[in-house]
Amino acid sequence: MKAWLVKDKDECAATVVFAETRGKARSMAMATDACEDVAFCDIEVRRVPSIDKYYKEGKKEMDWYDDKDRLALVKECSFRCEYMEIDLCEDCPAKEYCDEYQDYIAELEESEGGE
Repeated sequence: MKAWLVKDKDECAATVVFAETRGKARSMAMATDACEDVAFCDIEVRRVPSIDKYYKEGKKEMDWYDDKDRLALVKECSFRCEYMEIDLCEDCPAKEYCDEYQDYIAELEESEGGE
């Protein structure tokens, strides 16, 4: 099964679904939170072979709320939270790979070093 990143071509929200073909991935996307109100032709679909290895029998979509899936999405696809909440970042399993969090830490260290 192949992993596909799907999103509204005019928005930032995205998800990764598992399907045999690009067309099937686009159809599946319409049943996800990221693309539920998006017209079929407005769904952008891109292969993400690095996520193929996370497929398990019956799995249709990567789950942002599953720690292992979140880590893979951040590490392999550069996903990030829509709004950064530093209190939540501290407990996030993917903070080591999150560009937003790493930028925050770097800025924090820079401001503490410059005092």
